[in-house]
Amino acid sequence: MTRMPNLFIVGAPKSGTTSLYEWLRGHPEVFMSRFKEPCYFARDLAWETSGYYLRYGIDRQRYLALFDEAGTARRLGEASTRYLFSRDAPGLIKAETVDPRIVVMLRNPVDMAASLHAHKVASGTEDLTSFAEALSAEADRGQGRRIPRNSNPRLSTYRDRARFAEQLGPWLEAFGRGRVHVIILEQLVRNPAAGFRDLLEFLEVDSTYQPESFDAHNPAHGGRSGLLGAVARSRAVQFAVWRLLPLALGQVRTLTLTRRLVQSPLLRKRGDKPVVSPELRRRLEAELAPDVARLSDLLGQDLARIWFGRPDPVRAQLQVARE
Repeated sequence: MTRMPNLFIVGAPKSGTTSLYEWLRGHPEVFMSRFKEPCYFARDLAWETSGYYLRYGIDRQRYLALFDEAGTARRLGEASTRYLFSRDAPGLIKAETVDPRIVVMLRNPVDMAASLHAHKVASGTEDLTSFAEALSAEADRGQGRRIPRNSNPRLSTYRDRARFAEQLGPWLEAFGRGRVHVIILEQLVRNPAAGFRDLLEFLEVDSTYQPESFDAHNPAHGGRSGLLGAVARSRAVQFAVWRLLPLALGQVRTLTLTRRLVQSPLLRKRGDKPVVSPELRRRLEAELAPDVARLSDLLGQDLARIWFGRPDPVRAQLQVARE
């Protein structure tokens, strides 16, 4: 009988989750689903309000099929970066799985938002190619206007996706601090071996294991072939292909065919790192400062210093207020 997973990398997007997913795949006590981002528990973030996942996406049978070759692995894991932003995911995972471990990866929220915007432009789920213009459209998008094609309205507001403290709170409430492990990408990059060892200890698996390399996976990509590339990279197409291929083909063969379509070198190329103007960066840092202060308080470290290069005055004020 196939087991439900008990390890979830829940986000944030564009924060190193693909690298972590790949590093874990080689661990002898960990089985990671071969299809990243199944998003099974993010049922409130379907692609369309008409019920994308119910119509085209992953049902329970196919979700469990992602783990049918796990054998006796201690940890069965998956990575879906929508979970962090999902209102449904914490409760559903708590209700439907047994003693799960939650892993959260975070990075500079301004860089994350800019990278997410670039990713959505490349995948055809963002109409405004300028990050600044997309930010300016958020007021309208909050009212249901100017929503990009093929995108859920909630997934088109980059400031909301960058408010990590708001998103982390429900996970801590649902699972407790002992079951939630937060990794700061900038710290992991400086010492990946130590950060990965800490994660393995949290997962209660052999912490002496190391991957062959700590190279980054899934670097920025831009669209090479216009509409064709956008269509092929679309999650709608990925899941449609996956559903059309019968389970009788076998999990590995089905996922291999899907991945070959999406990762074809004809459809992807290395993209430039998104550039945020100094003025826009300062404005976003100021807007996000209260949330960063709350997150710093939750995690017990000054993230404004790590991310913005300066001490966090808001956190200092919060500390004074409690004294």
